[in-house]
Amino acid sequence: MKYTLPLLALALATLSTDAALIRSEDGRFRTPTAVAAISADADTNRKCHTTNGDFVAALAPGKYASSSFHKCFRTDAQIFQFLDTLASQNSQILTKFQISTSFKGEKIWAYKISTGSRAKALYTQSMLHAREWVAGSSAVFTIASILDDVANKKPTPADSYDLVFVPIVNIDGYRITWSSKRLQRKNANEVDLNRNWYTPIRNPSPPRPSDETYPGPSYFSEKETQGIRDYITARNATFAGYLDVHSFAGEVQLPYGDTKAALGNGLDTKYQTLGDALSTAMGSSYTTTFEWEMYLSYGCFEDWGQRYLNKPTLTIEMAGNDFVAPASTIVSSGKELYRGYYAFANGVSKF
Repeated sequence: MKYTLPLLALALATLSTDAALIRSEDGRFRTPTAVAAISADADTNRKCHTTNGDFVAALAPGKYASSSFHKCFRTDAQIFQFLDTLASQNSQILTKFQISTSFKGEKIWAYKISTGSRAKALYTQSMLHAREWVAGSSAVFTIASILDDVANKKPTPADSYDLVFVPIVNIDGYRITWSSKRLQRKNANEVDLNRNWYTPIRNPSPPRPSDETYPGPSYFSEKETQGIRDYITARNATFAGYLDVHSFAGEVQLPYGDTKAALGNGLDTKYQTLGDALSTAMGSSYTTTFEWEMYLSYGCFEDWGQRYLNKPTLTIEMAGNDFVAPASTIVSSGKELYRGYYAFANGVSKF
């Protein structure tokens, strides 16, 4: 009996806790408080905009990372307003160009930092998954911080590489997260853009169109991935490495995601060294893992990059507790990616 009562109490407590959870829009079970915070997140940040709206006037080289812009998560219009202002103030360094087109015909913008004639470049993209706002904010913060370092005459990866960033790949989906469905993952065509990259390995349990990980009717079926593929493959000889930024596992993920097989040819050791350098630089919230350790995933950018570009390609999962993060974490998360990015640039040179 002395064992039965505690076990019964534990079971009842678990039952009570489970009963308090409700299914949220992405199918996961969360507390009512968490679900309410998710539903209110866009409005919470719009309210933040009212007190931190006039960020453009105060922007100045060397002080971009301290801008009030980073106090709120921002709409795509505000993000591009911020970055376009940085490009205007650093016209010899930061340039903007269209890298692809969305399902709805929207332009997908890329920004390149170039401080001189560089033979090699690094490529970074974020927000293949629309709901992962902190991935995008961290990429924007990293751009701002690099420009600050250039202005303050500090060493930067731009001393060795041209730096290409695509802050919002899934722009249609991102707009959906602000208007109607905060946890929208897929693009407006309801395809998971991080399952739309070619892999020779067949998924034994193909997701249905209604599933969050639906890869589309075929690999590269989506305009977003087609444009980025074409841009990258045409310039792969100049790219030294690739980063894909997500949230919220707190991991630096190594290929592969679709097989547990080793890469071979000494690549596993090289990747482990590179990944460990990033996770160490990013802080104690980060670990280095193989992508498949989260779960087997087919058609991911990272695997395509390693197999077909034959360049070091990593996934960074920004640390957090959920896809919705407090605005108070924007700067700290941005600093984590900034440190990881510098470690990546340094490590790629030795890869």
